[in-house]
Amino acid sequence: MRIRLKLSAVELTMALGFVVAISISLFYLNSMVRVKNMEYQGERVVSSLSRFSNHTEGFLISAKSLSELKNDWNDSILQFESEFQLLKDSNAVNILGEERFQELSAIEGSWNEISQWHIQPVFDYIDIMISNGFEEKLGSIGILQALYSLEENNSDLADPVMSLTNYRNNIERTTVDFSARLGGFINSLRSKSDIYIQDSLRIVLVIVILTILISLLIINITARKISLRIGMVDDAVQVLTQGDFSKNLIITSGDEFEELANHYNTFKGELWRKLDSILEFMLQIGDSISEGVDIHSALQHVLDSFIKNTTANAGAVFMVDENQQFIDLIALNGFFPCPFEVPSDVLESRERQTDYLRKHPITIGKTIIGQAIKTGKGVYLKEAGTEDMLRQNRVLESIQYIHSMAVIPLIISKRVLGAVALVKTSKDMAFTDMEFTNMKTFGDYAALTIDNMYNFTEAVQRREMERELRIASDIQKNLLPKKIPDIKGFSIGIYSEAARAMSGDYYDIYRLDKNKIALVICDVVGKGVPASLLMVMIRTIIRFISSPKRGADQILNVLNKGLTRRIGTDQYATLSLSVIDEDSGMIDFSNAGHSPMLYYNNKEGVFSSIDTKGLPVGVETEEIYVKKSIKLESNDIVILYTDGLPETRGEDGSLYSLDTLQKLIIKNKAKPVEKIVDIVENDIRQFKGSQDLVDDQTLLIVKAN
Repeated sequence: MRIRLKLSAVELTMALGFVVAISISLFYLNSMVRVKNMEYQGERVVSSLSRFSNHTEGFLISAKSLSELKNDWNDSILQFESEFQLLKDSNAVNILGEERFQELSAIEGSWNEISQWHIQPVFDYIDIMISNGFEEKLGSIGILQALYSLEENNSDLADPVMSLTNYRNNIERTTVDFSARLGGFINSLRSKSDIYIQDSLRIVLVIVILTILISLLIINITARKISLRIGMVDDAVQVLTQGDFSKNLIITSGDEFEELANHYNTFKGELWRKLDSILEFMLQIGDSISEGVDIHSALQHVLDSFIKNTTANAGAVFMVDENQQFIDLIALNGFFPCPFEVPSDVLESRERQTDYLRKHPITIGKTIIGQAIKTGKGVYLKEAGTEDMLRQNRVLESIQYIHSMAVIPLIISKRVLGAVALVKTSKDMAFTDMEFTNMKTFGDYAALTIDNMYNFTEAVQRREMERELRIASDIQKNLLPKKIPDIKGFSIGIYSEAARAMSGDYYDIYRLDKNKIALVICDVVGKGVPASLLMVMIRTIIRFISSPKRGADQILNVLNKGLTRRIGTDQYATLSLSVIDEDSGMIDFSNAGHSPMLYYNNKEGVFSSIDTKGLPVGVETEEIYVKKSIKLESNDIVILYTDGLPETRGEDGSLYSLDTLQKLIIKNKAKPVEKIVDIVENDIRQFKGSQDLVDDQTLLIVKAN
């Protein structure tokens, strides 16, 4: 039974209860009214009997004719009998009990005896007297007065008057006894009626109170049952919100509450299945990751899980490209109709549509998918035909038909990675609100997973880069001379600091023969293992081709020819080569696009820049390098450096500059070359302060003894 019907039944029961209570109350109230009316009628009977007694008492002395006396007397009798009959006809006497009714009947019998034995004979006798002419004789002065006045002359009146007097006296005597009996009955009736009325009022009051109490009890029982069932529903919902899906809601009331319990259990089961699908989705994604960090494979797993755990007919994954301008189709499951206008020939087959979708990236902000990715808001269309942007997908007979569509952006830290688009292509089959909510949960987890995979890939690449840098750093360390050879008549100081883990600077000092020393300073373009390999090639070739018979320029010519076309077009190195002759004190200098050599003439007290033209090695095969030679005298200084040193920036943004370097060396020229290098190093550190190095720094100082 429905709750409305139950409440109607309760209302009807209460209404019937009130009707019964009112009916009973009205019955008793009616009975009380009847009893009270009976009491009033008894008073009228007594009053009419009193009138009859008054007529009886004044019958002999009344100044009326005999006929008038008879009529008055008869009228009082008839009135009494009428009132008595009304009292007898009142059913109220029965209300007071059978005893009262029998007593009233006995009183009626007594009156009938009085009427038959005493009253009727008087009337008969009066009729005889009237017929015998006594009415004229008696006149209208009263029977006794007439008798006294006519006693002497009309002695024949004495006997009739005496007989009439005797009749009247008998009636008066019997009437007094009857009146006493009737009065006692009426008083008893009044007492009984008062008791009955009081009892009836109590009964009516009890009935009203019981009716109200029963109504309240019915209302309370009904309300408690409804409240109990509402409480059961509330408790079940509370348990469900706490994540406990083990309890069912059982209500066997046969009404909406039972239906609600069934719907709740169905919803709980559906929700549990959805949670299972989310768990399964997570496990599938985890499996895809365990198989290897392949973003495309993972995205395909993501899409397959979406399709499996929803009622979608097809789906696609679109990802934002590196330039953040287009979205590309990455994964596909089933036939996914193009959600935008396409050329007519593309509509000829599903294969053409799929191929068109793969080859034509979607501009961010265009089409319904592009807008979802631009705004970062999901799209849920139960009826795709209501969306203006999908008007081309409304035709049921077309292979481009889409009935329902959902687009779930993949968002991490407010950054949209892409979107998963799902469609239902069957007529009258739409995604539900719960499915869309489930899709958004899948989307959040999928976005987190994809972001983790990106981060993992980056971490792997970073570790690989760090590994390469370590290898390159080890290579570089092995390339640098472990010990500076002693040079007769000269001393050398070296300072080198990398801006990062791997330096692009390279220097070398090695003997050509017992009298000549080669000084190489180099700045390789690039970092990591490729740069280190280029350093290895330069060191290997230059040491292999170096000969005391070849000058610095010749060595560079051979080196350049050996490198060009053997390294990438984006790889080259600036390099300068100096050759010191210990016997003559001469130094030859040849430059391949590197910083010029600084020469300090101690005798003149000035710096000069020595340079030769030439492209970096590895750029042009036919490049010809030349050399310049100078003779170093006592305390002359030669400086070789990479451009990272003068370009060191201070905290105020200013450059260290060659001028600063030259002034510092002039100031400390008398000191040993090792000390000069330390002073320069400390000065550079103080100058840059907390600023990081932008480029590698290398400094070689040669001082003639």
